[in-house]
Amino acid sequence: MRRVLRKQKSVYALSLTLCLIGIIALLGTLLKTYPQISSSTDPFSTFLSLLWTEKITISQAFEFRLIYLVILGDVMLVSGVVLWLLSRQWLVVPGKTVWYQCPFCKKKWRAVGDKALVHCPYCNQLVHPLIAEK
Repeated sequence: MRRVLRKQKSVYALSLTLCLIGIIALLGTLLKTYPQISSSTDPFSTFLSLLWTEKITISQAFEFRLIYLVILGDVMLVSGVVLWLLSRQWLVVPGKTVWYQCPFCKKKWRAVGDKALVHCPYCNQLVHPLIAEK
């Protein structure tokens, strides 16, 4: 038996988009605060104070603090990673394909793995199939 990795493409694309939005939001915050942080003697406390005091204006109606952008970036990044992990699924594919023959109707069909009791797809009887040659 072998394992196959299956990805749900729509969720995979959504997770990459959310991660990208999160990274852009965090980089935007860093670029906005970098000039004051680079000239400061205590960069960490300066960064934290700038998060609460600096504002970003998107338009005249929308103005918000940098802390909201950091929170948005963190939420988008974490949700993107969680969706990326959930979009991946390992499936176990059975080994080899075998030809079976019904002892009643003598017709052959292909199935995967060892079968003890199955329904014949042609006569629909519960049978012990015989392993047949192709």
